[in-house]
Amino acid sequence: MHETMRNELRSIPVFANVGTEHFREDELPDNPLPVIGDWILAAHAAGQQEPHAMSLCTVDASGIPSSRVLIVKDIDDDHLYFATPSDSRKGRDIAANPHVAAHFHWPEVGRQVRIVGTATDQGRAASDDDFAERGRGSRLAAHLHRPGPLPDRKAALAEFERLGSLHPGDVPCPPTWTLYAITPTEVEFWEASVDRVHHRVVYHRDSAHDGWRHELLWP
Repeated sequence: MHETMRNELRSIPVFANVGTEHFREDELPDNPLPVIGDWILAAHAAGQQEPHAMSLCTVDASGIPSSRVLIVKDIDDDHLYFATPSDSRKGRDIAANPHVAAHFHWPEVGRQVRIVGTATDQGRAASDDDFAERGRGSRLAAHLHRPGPLPDRKAALAEFERLGSLHPGDVPCPPTWTLYAITPTEVEFWEASVDRVHHRVVYHRDSAHDGWRHELLWP
């Protein structure tokens, strides 16, 4: 059984969709954040499903890591934004340890981005605005968050129906709903190459000069 699985896994092709455009060393931008947005849009244009989905890794007060996939809601010159209840596992982790890592993977174009930084609560007004921009189903589902286990799926569906009847119009924002901003200190771009000599460049925030410095990495 083990040998069969090993062979099956090794037979799966990799780097099937490798782009032909790569970073040129003489054209590296000063700020890596807008590039992340550009790569998301390029992946979307290439047919990548949910290109704005990002893996977020947090660490709790005991040093235990946790990872999940969520949707990035905005990117500007300094931050990436996502939202979650502050009493969710990731919200509790961030309260205990604001250091996070994030990762995008776009197999349709053979690209990845790795991010290290800190996450901070953006305040009540920004969180309310984020919630108001969500679809009705998403807003109702946000009220389903509860601590502890779910008895069965029927309970969640029944509660969703009840919430819909309770709020036929506007859906109020839960008090725990929180918009977070990731302030990156490190951003690495990775582009696949069929010869396995992959393209890598890493940016480090240069606090002394209020900007970024970058360098190429070995594949």
